[in-house]
Parts: sequence; C-alpha cells; structure tokens
Amino acid sequence: MTVELQKWEFRDPMLVVMSRQQAALKRSCQGCANARTVQSPFGDTVVRCLKGKPYGKKCKQYEVDPA
Repeated sequence: MTVELQKWEFRDPMLVVMSRQQAALKRSCQGCANARTVQSPFGDTVVRCLKGKPYGKKCKQYEVDPA
C-alpha cells in the first residue's frame, strides 16, 4: 500500500503531526457551547449536542463556549 504525500508533508515529521492534530481539532465539536456530557440509561457517560446534531463533526451551529 502506498500513500502519496503532499508537498507540505516532507518537512519535519513532528511539525506534520502537530499540524494534523490542529486540523482535527478545528473540525471537531470540542469547545462548543452546545456540547454536554450526559449519562445514558445504561450508565455510560457520553457527549451529546444540544442542537440535535451528531456529535464529533463541527456544524454550522458551532458556538464558542464562554467558560
């Protein structure tokens, strides 16, 4: 299996990893004011979106948590 690298991926491997992590955070729901941790009926703790959207992928209703 071969993976083609982008031009920016030929620099320092640590910088590439950090860049990918930052990009993943920008696409996630982390830090949204509409995300809440709730307990499911089975006793598990899960994170849910109060706007009814699937949690994990940033949507257009993303709001920065003031806290």
